Amino acid sequence: MPFPRPTAIRSSIAAATLVAALVAAQSVPARALAHWNGTGQIIARISIYPYNYNSTWMSPLDRSLSNWNVTASPAYFYKDTLSSSTLTVTSYSDTWYGYYQACGTTCMYVRVNSRTINRDASNFSNFVTSVVVHELGHALNLAHNDLTSIMNHGRNRNSMTTPQSHDVADVNAYY
Repeated sequence: MPFPRPTAIRSSIAAATLVAALVAAQSVPARALAHWNGTGQIIARISIYPYNYNSTWMSPLDRSLSNWNVTASPAYFYKDTLSSSTLTVTSYSDTWYGYYQACGTTCMYVRVNSRTINRDASNFSNFVTSVVVHELGHALNLAHNDLTSIMNHGRNRNSMTTPQSHDVADVNAYY
């Protein structure tokens, strides 16, 4: 019986190594993927120019900031007259409920569409809070996902008003 050639031995070793790696990869559970959009703010402590609306709007808007501030994360939103970031509620002709836009690395605009919210909300306060908490999530670099998450576009806005554990974990991992 002839001896195997060196290239045949190397090929056999490489094939065996590849098979072992594939078997090992299949037995290790995959890590959960973070959902970041990378278009948010460079810091998690974000000021917003003070807004002023009637009490119907003020309570859920303020609760939105508070719902992020009480999480076990570095997320913190606060009102400051020196801030160039704004939170604006008005009637837009578009179909969205809320819209986030960065205006710099530490500046943002959050727009809330009163027309669509008034039309679709069955629990007005919760709906507004859910929309704004979601948009503030974008400010924290969070992207949409399909999980039980405030960042899930299909969430029930009438009942989900707080960042969920996955949202907080993503903020903690990002910052």
